[in-house]
Amino acid sequence: MFAAARARLAGEPAREGAAKRARGARRGDNRHRDRWAASLRRGPRGALEDPPGTLRDVCVIFCSPKTASNVGAMARACAAFECCDFRVATPLCDVECRACVNAAKGAQWLVPRAADAHASLEDALRGTVGTVVGFHPWRLDDAEAEASRARFDDLAALTAAYPGGGEDGGKLALVFGNEADGLSERELALCDALCSIPMGRLIESLSVTHAAVIALSRFFEAREASAEARRRF
Repeated sequence: MFAAARARLAGEPAREGAAKRARGARRGDNRHRDRWAASLRRGPRGALEDPPGTLRDVCVIFCSPKTASNVGAMARACAAFECCDFRVATPLCDVECRACVNAAKGAQWLVPRAADAHASLEDALRGTVGTVVGFHPWRLDDAEAEASRARFDDLAALTAAYPGGGEDGGKLALVFGNEADGLSERELALCDALCSIPMGRLIESLSVTHAAVIALSRFFEAREASAEARRRF
């Protein structure tokens, strides 16, 4: 069976390759994608309109990223959950390169915002942020984290405690550190709450982009459930 499949593929490499490149590339090729595209109502800078984005009062900040493709992947994660405010602080890579844009895959419009990088986390937080939640790969003990800061190892509890922007209109910032070391001590000190995502014992930490997907998914899910409950009553 496998030999026959290999022979078929070997005999038609050009046609197979062309079909793969063209699949879903044009309007009319995929009715599901066409229906999705027709339903979008975007503003001039990509933000959703009618209705506005579910996580419109949330921003994501990526501190000191080392790999450009991770910046693009983080932008894609933000767009997937209707968070249109993505910021990068002190990047250690070129956030305008082709690898970054390619990894964004549909969220390329967020990359220019990431390219307008901030000099520090303090700078990225300035002006529009009310509450800051830092995601750290390792749980912090009492000697490492001040008692005044909330600490969470449960995403359900985190989303219940910080459902979105504050009453003063400030956004909820979800802050992620770089791929190797996470958030620095200085960056951790700027957070109002810290969260480590529960995971198994076989590896020491999640990929930072996977952590962002998990966190944004839970916030999105909680917000959508709350909106549905309000519609019912």
